[in-house]
Amino acid sequence: MTVHRLYWLTGLVAAIGFVWYFLVQGPVPAVGFLLGAGGSFGNLWLFDWLSRAIAPGTASRKPWQAGAFFTRYLLLFAAGYVIVNALDVNPLPVILGLFASTAAVLTSSILELVFSLLGSRSAH
Repeated sequence: MTVHRLYWLTGLVAAIGFVWYFLVQGPVPAVGFLLGAGGSFGNLWLFDWLSRAIAPGTASRKPWQAGAFFTRYLLLFAAGYVIVNALDVNPLPVILGLFASTAAVLTSSILELVFSLLGSRSAH
């Protein structure tokens, strides 16, 4: 699973969710979903950056980088709270948007499993 694919899939989930919410519930919940998905995308980027920053190697590591793994969840929760209050919208679209990168990870894993199974069957 590549991180590049996760970024694309997160964007795809964000676009599909935005269009669906726009068509079903209107523009405000759609924007709430999109902002939540933006927070999810930012969380994915921060996770990727922090993972590379504390990975074993020649670069020196800073103690705050390890602590930032926990802090990013607080930032994600705060972003969701601010979005819900600023838009005065039902929290469900925002919460679902915050799970956009999780949906991308699950989709990517399923795709890898399917392609792996299809590839192993054709090899026999």
